[in-house]
Amino acid sequence: MISAQNPRSPRRTQRQRRELSQNRMLEAAITLVARQGSSRTTLSEIGEAAGYTHGLVSHRFGSKGELIRTLIGELQTHFAKSLLPALAGKQGLSALKLACATYLRAAARSDRHALYVLIGEALGPVPEIRSEIAKADENFRRAIRRQLDHGIRAGEIRATVDPATEAALIVAALRGLVIQRMLNRDSFNLDSVCKAFNSNLERTLKRPRAEK
Repeated sequence: MISAQNPRSPRRTQRQRRELSQNRMLEAAITLVARQGSSRTTLSEIGEAAGYTHGLVSHRFGSKGELIRTLIGELQTHFAKSLLPALAGKQGLSALKLACATYLRAAARSDRHALYVLIGEALGPVPEIRSEIAKADENFRRAIRRQLDHGIRAGEIRATVDPATEAALIVAALRGLVIQRMLNRDSFNLDSVCKAFNSNLERTLKRPRAEK
């Protein structure tokens, strides 16, 4: 008989076991892709790193291509969820500044690194993931456009600002800064760049008081 002081942990359901194994496989894939790219990563390596067999990884995802496509979606979702607590109650320019600074400060994280490796591969040796990477970029621009649109409606951002154009410019700046940081962590002072980036957003987007 199991004593009350040492109860047996409840057994996981099949769904819980499936979710756990999938999460471990994706975490292993993030580490391997960040280190060596998806083109040089095999399902066997992912299974071994996650503590499972090649067969189970293949059964769970069907193919490496499907695993990588799932991984791209997970990387986007994870970052978006990590922003939610900080963005609570914020919209418009304040939310945009916080999101941009958070994105830049996440530059050294392994999951961000994996995403940038995948971006490079989409333009080179793994063109089959290009549409998923393009969709990720579109989602990024769309999220920024939402904050720009809100700021314009609230009278905080100048009405003459084109949200689509500004979103493209902001994404380009963020992507470029992250790449510089990944190539050389000493390429710039992160605190100074975050501060300057937000100052530039204020100067470029904020509606002057005279226009209100």
